[in-house]
Amino acid sequence: MKDLRKFSNDDYGLVRTIRSVQASPDGRYALYPVQSMNIQKDAYQTDLWVAEGATGREFQLTSGGRANGAFWLDEYRVLFSSVRGDASPGAETVYYCIDVRGGEAQEYMRIPKAGAQVSHLEGERFLVRAETDCNRPEEGAAEKWMTFDEYPYLGDGGMYANKMRRALFLWDNGSKELKQLTPDLMQTQMPFFSDDVLVGKDGFWFAAYSYDRDAAGMACVYKYVWETGELQELCRDSCYVFSMARREDRIYYGAWAIEPGPAIASIRIKSVSEQGGDLRIDAEPDWELGSVRQRDGQTVFVRTYRAESTMSVWKDGLTYENLPTPGINPIAVAPTGDKIYFVGWEKDCLAEVYVYEKSQITRLSHQNDRLFAECAFSACEPLTARDGEDEICGWVMKPVGYEPGKSYPGILFTHGGPHGYYSAAFNQELQRFVSEGYFVFFCNPRGSTSYGVPFMNVTGDLGGRDFSNILAFTDTVLAAYPDLAPGSLAITGQSYGGYLSNWAIGQTDRFKAAIPRMSISNWISMHGTSVERWYGDHVVGAMPWNNLELLWKQSPLRYAPQVTTPTLFIQHEKDQYCPMEQAQQMFVALLERGVPTKLVCNLGCGHGGRRVSQLLHDIDVMLAWLGEYLK
Repeated sequence: MKDLRKFSNDDYGLVRTIRSVQASPDGRYALYPVQSMNIQKDAYQTDLWVAEGATGREFQLTSGGRANGAFWLDEYRVLFSSVRGDASPGAETVYYCIDVRGGEAQEYMRIPKAGAQVSHLEGERFLVRAETDCNRPEEGAAEKWMTFDEYPYLGDGGMYANKMRRALFLWDNGSKELKQLTPDLMQTQMPFFSDDVLVGKDGFWFAAYSYDRDAAGMACVYKYVWETGELQELCRDSCYVFSMARREDRIYYGAWAIEPGPAIASIRIKSVSEQGGDLRIDAEPDWELGSVRQRDGQTVFVRTYRAESTMSVWKDGLTYENLPTPGINPIAVAPTGDKIYFVGWEKDCLAEVYVYEKSQITRLSHQNDRLFAECAFSACEPLTARDGEDEICGWVMKPVGYEPGKSYPGILFTHGGPHGYYSAAFNQELQRFVSEGYFVFFCNPRGSTSYGVPFMNVTGDLGGRDFSNILAFTDTVLAAYPDLAPGSLAITGQSYGGYLSNWAIGQTDRFKAAIPRMSISNWISMHGTSVERWYGDHVVGAMPWNNLELLWKQSPLRYAPQVTTPTLFIQHEKDQYCPMEQAQQMFVALLERGVPTKLVCNLGCGHGGRRVSQLLHDIDVMLAWLGEYLK
């Protein structure tokens, strides 16, 4: 048997990521984009792949790594956008057509809008979403100045966002006419067409909101009437709208709550009639609603409970039937006829494409076979801890090449959010650290989703029960794994995980190293600098002028004088969610006190986006920091 090598930074180039799948109109083929990292070119690439449901044959449709926004034009042809040849990415979006039966991609249409996202209506008619600039000519972003008069005025990554809106257009490829369908100051929700626009014969339904000063988080469901061009507002809500479906003359949608109080970020299923005016809450489930797709009379959706996902078919009323996918967690679905294509992950594995037909599951894609055939990895071992009335679910990963009786350092990873969750899916970042001889452990403390609304509630108590939970989980890990050295522990996390890392070092000295990434340290300054101001206000439970003490009480910066832990900060220069100033404040406070500290700034990056070289550099500097203070 061939020896497997240690997973290294160079092996990131073998990782293939699949997040979505589309069925061809006749159901014969599954189309899915595959993302990879090109380490040599320092770039992320996306190519299109196709699998034939009946035979299981998988083949690559495009090469070059620049395919985006793909969708089926008919039974055999696929459209996708790409920058090729003489295309001008700043002025237009070029779509190409390729036939799955063979042949080269040919230019199909040029839409006179940059970054246009497109879905097919019928014939040569397409629905288009693209950004529009509603600033007066003398204002806006100029070479020497920028003008702001609304919030948010910058988008993540630092791009100018003042009076920039995502509008809907009708594109007639025959006449080459582009007609704007939504008002100038209307912001359509969701940056993709997967499940947020419902098209009917007489019109289409979508979610959006209008504002000219402050994006307060209101959402409306609208209908656009084809014949008259009328825009009808069906309901107004305080939430983010996602995963829409049309059933029994009603528009159903997932509502991600944004009102103040303990229900912040909870999921409700709501509906309004196609004529509007009768908004109602249909369900407040203790599970999370994911991808929803409708086709051929079926409504199929993904729901997640306790960090595990299930594929379900919507039956009469609000009843549903679970479809068994033993050992596979679906993340995206595409029903067609008597089968369902879906993307799913198995424990300790990356996502692949499957087909569900007559209660049988067949794996169609094999994108990551080479990775797992060549590299050694560690498995996630489930572990449950108790903290008072709280049950904390998590996992432990032993170092690759683990030898019983040998002492190892360990790293506690904390997830973002706080309304998010970890699962047992393959995580290449965690695998890098176990490959370097560390125990890695992580859990879903208070605030995590998919464990019910009461468990999600951390409003006004950040750093309270959530922090108590991760300490209780750490104690349980140490008791269960005696080879994990209690004196050689580190803590790290991104976004809210970075907040908990900052919080931990001000509350305890049990961690001998810390690496807060894209972190939060001061809720007072966050109010005026983060583009998620409303979310922060609601989670912290106050604004600077109505309860300054509550904000300061939950701010890690308040406890900086107590910090002794060597701390490496990693922040992104153009992060508008957790701005640079958050790490700078904590970094300077530690410098002033003589605590070993360093701040690494990834230039040009937003909250989540990094170049491949920056991602790998983060791993290197983290390993160097941990090696200095844990080993």
